Amino acid sequence: MKVLVPFYPHYASTEKTDYFKIAAAITNGEIVTTDKNNFFQLIRKVWGQDVHGHGRGFPFPQIACFFTKKSVYTFHNNFIGQKWHAIILRRFIFNHYDKIIVQSEFARKNYIGQGIKTDKLALIPLPIDYKYYSQNKGNGNEFKKRFNIGVGEQFAFSIGTSYHKNPEIIVEACKLANIKLVIAGFKDKMQAKSVYGGFKVGKEIAADTDNVIFTGHLRGADFLSAFDAAAIYVNSSDEDGEAMGSAVFEAASAGVALCVPDYGTFDAFKGSALFHKNHDAKALAENIKKYMADPNLRKTNGEKAQKIASNFDYDIVRKQYEDLYKELGIIGGAG
Repeated sequence: MKVLVPFYPHYASTEKTDYFKIAAAITNGEIVTTDKNNFFQLIRKVWGQDVHGHGRGFPFPQIACFFTKKSVYTFHNNFIGQKWHAIILRRFIFNHYDKIIVQSEFARKNYIGQGIKTDKLALIPLPIDYKYYSQNKGNGNEFKKRFNIGVGEQFAFSIGTSYHKNPEIIVEACKLANIKLVIAGFKDKMQAKSVYGGFKVGKEIAADTDNVIFTGHLRGADFLSAFDAAAIYVNSSDEDGEAMGSAVFEAASAGVALCVPDYGTFDAFKGSALFHKNHDAKALAENIKKYMADPNLRKTNGEKAQKIASNFDYDIVRKQYEDLYKELGIIGGAG
């Protein structure tokens, strides 16, 4: 199988969270990038092949279904489009795929509402390296020492400074709650682009950030120690930019109490997290204050969220992919 992706390597926190690689690993397939091949090269590589396409990009990877044998596509968004012309075009294209993968029931309902046939949809979440992040290595103090945080000082942790993650909302909320914020990522857009390629930093991230530490690029071991050190994990992303929010599930795997937006992406954590409107810094600040005033609530919600996250472990998700590929006849097990 050809796994058609916008770029590679993927900046996954661990190898098991590389959702581009999982398809290639199951099918012994080849990862093909759209940024390294022109239109005609891509047609030659996918022609008559089984293909799993990922992400945005027109004409490729979106139109791959018209040149392939069996075709699967993951758009990595909760909606097929926001503007009417994008919805019409993608509705036509997506309904020609054998399967469209969505990562939540929230996204599935949105896709159906925007015209994708129900039988085309498969709900499979992104893989989470639960077994790794659920380890408690007790190295939170090492993380604090590395970033000059006092051993007894509490901080909120967040991952990513791209515009759709609304880092300016998180920065403001932490100021209002009077808590230090540590963000895994870059404040400077040129630094971010040098590491991640196409990148747009949050619109107000250049404002006063005296209470914020920007760590730069981190990987799995760094996140594990950050989760161990953090009092809470905060997300305030836009609903059309966070199809699943893998970092939230990684934090939950580590047992960190969650502050997340109140749209369907994070419905899995109902009863085990505090929710806010994603552009409401004051509401987020109140949730942060609530957690900081109640260590038992942090502990209880962290434990509940960790149990939920265990259902998204790599091995569980891999089996779901295997079953789908068998159903389509891409790998052995179905005719």
